[in-house]
Amino acid sequence: MKFYDVFPENFYTVFTSTNKKIYAEALMVLWDVYRNSPIVTKEDLVASLIANLETQILELEGEEGPLSLDDNLSSRAHFIIRKFLETGWLEREQDAKSFTEQFILPVYASKFLNMVYDLLHGKSVEYNGFVYSTYSILKTADEEKDEYMYDGLRQAHQLTEHLQNSLRELLANLRFYHQRLQDQFKVKEILEEHFDIFRAKISDKIYHPLKTFDSVPRFKTRIIKIVKEWLFTPLLIEKMSETALKRGVAPSIEDCRQEVIMMLGDIQDTYREIDKMLSAIDRKNSAYARASLERMQYFLNTGQDSKGKLIEIIKKLAKLKDTDVENLSLIMEDLPLFQQSYVDEYSLFVQPQKKREHQPIKRDLNTQISSQEMEQELKDFKDRLKNIFSHRKVVEYIMSQLEQQGILRSQDLKLKDDEDFIKLILAVVKADENVPYEIEFTEDYLKVNGYRIPKMLIKREK
Repeated sequence: MKFYDVFPENFYTVFTSTNKKIYAEALMVLWDVYRNSPIVTKEDLVASLIANLETQILELEGEEGPLSLDDNLSSRAHFIIRKFLETGWLEREQDAKSFTEQFILPVYASKFLNMVYDLLHGKSVEYNGFVYSTYSILKTADEEKDEYMYDGLRQAHQLTEHLQNSLRELLANLRFYHQRLQDQFKVKEILEEHFDIFRAKISDKIYHPLKTFDSVPRFKTRIIKIVKEWLFTPLLIEKMSETALKRGVAPSIEDCRQEVIMMLGDIQDTYREIDKMLSAIDRKNSAYARASLERMQYFLNTGQDSKGKLIEIIKKLAKLKDTDVENLSLIMEDLPLFQQSYVDEYSLFVQPQKKREHQPIKRDLNTQISSQEMEQELKDFKDRLKNIFSHRKVVEYIMSQLEQQGILRSQDLKLKDDEDFIKLILAVVKADENVPYEIEFTEDYLKVNGYRIPKMLIKREK
């Protein structure tokens, strides 16, 4: 069966018309009347619409032209009823005795409105009832082992599906309220959302009972035990398959057997994985509560420090018009502000420059250096090395680290640059001389700040 074999093609047009908000409220009034009586009289429906939507129905607008209605409320309530009849939300029926006009809701409309009502007003979900009922049914069927075992299994499977779907809906609701925080910019809005809506519909009705009763951990193991015993008892599976075949569940005994095994497997898998779902729900609830608190703290504290004041200034600058360019330039002189722009197709453009030809520097290769100049250059180089890596500086480098560490290991050495590395090499070379430290080597190597050195222990000389 296809979608429009059940729903009329114009069923959802009430939510796309210019009067969609009024129609939505009228549907909720219709559902309230229908819940009290499955057959609604025309007089009762008109009276309920007028009583609940007296102000709204006066704002009805024409959808295909000017609305030719009187200003009286009755004519506008009749207009809404005709709209619901045209779109399939209502069906007309006539009483066989009094010939009075009555209305009934089609099955698809009643289920749709029931779902919407639960979403808007919240619904207490008895998760613990699902678990306990599943255990009670399976326990009774396991003790009796009569021809009603299949009925018990099917009922337990349905309750397990309800439990799983309800937990998924709870997690989705928590995500929904968490995401709605991004649309709230006032502390009052956040408090109203959390206490008046979230706590009333989700926390107190659903989440709190789920966490305060211990039915899930209490009966989970027992349910899994019964289902597992049934799975490993071919006679029971065969007996339930024969019952299913008699009930017309499937055309063959093989299909019925597969159906029984599938239901047993679903129950077992659901209760084995239910702890993961509960953990995800706890994490999302904690994340929502933490995000609400942090967002309230942000809005309470923003604007009180220099950062908040600067944000307010930037907000005001964003609203300046082109005629206020002079005022903007005056403000920019006193504030360290800069203009921000977006990357576009011209942002990375660089004006090409003409390549210049390389002109090599001419050097006189015939110039010769005398032996005295060469000796003097080598002497100067040695003197510079002595000043940088003198015996005193090498010893001071090691002893300064020994004073901090006491016993110095290779991995504790401070090798900042090549100069420290050369000092370490010279310190190792001078270890056999008259120096106030001793070095003990091992066979391994390690890297310290990119320098590969042997593993060693440097300590004061005894």
